[in-house]
Amino acid sequence: MKNLEVRILEHNLYTNFPKFLAMLTQRGHQISNMKDLEILWVKSKTGMPNEKLIKLPHTTIQRMNHVVVAIVGLSTKALTQFRTHAKRVTCISTSTQYSEYSGRDNNYILPFDEELYAGLAEDMQKAYKKVHEEYKTLIARGVDKDIAGYLLPQGLRKAFIMCANIDDWRYILKTRLCHRNTVETQVIARLIYDEIKTIDPVWVIGCLPECAYTKCVEGHFCCGKKIKKEDYET
Repeated sequence: MKNLEVRILEHNLYTNFPKFLAMLTQRGHQISNMKDLEILWVKSKTGMPNEKLIKLPHTTIQRMNHVVVAIVGLSTKALTQFRTHAKRVTCISTSTQYSEYSGRDNNYILPFDEELYAGLAEDMQKAYKKVHEEYKTLIARGVDKDIAGYLLPQGLRKAFIMCANIDDWRYILKTRLCHRNTVETQVIARLIYDEIKTIDPVWVIGCLPECAYTKCVEGHFCCGKKIKKEDYET
């Protein structure tokens, strides 16, 4: 997919917050004042959490580690998929209410390899162009962009910001890397996975769909396409 980019804008994964929080729960008898707590913080904050700590079922100690991800060039359809089922995630995106798209190039996404599906790509581009011309006509007539925006299809390119803690990113990636999603959504999820992994591989432990570790949890909705862990180890 062309013109699709993912970047981490901000995070606090450079500190070992999970270790600090775990130690905090175990050393209450050593903390009598703020100085005692600050000493514990200095001792425990460096380095990355180990695998054992990340795999603990007590995910509270991971929820103070957050990552802000920016996605540019995703479709409205993919944006909707990422919003769905997202727990404790703060999201904001470009809007058809406040933004006016009549003069922007590359407004729409083709969610497949254009060389493999050249005929379909041409047909979709023609359909997009027809709808966009009607949109531009409404804007030129002075129709409010919020109303005119109802014409814009799910293929409209958008920018999307998501802020979530590491436990919630794990849930998002486990859900959206699954083959039951659209190819575009899977590609975006993989880009996010790789971005987080570049900080330290420990932060993506447990982030693959369940079938990569044991078996699919979707029951009769299972797609039958097992995720291979080795495909994510490079």
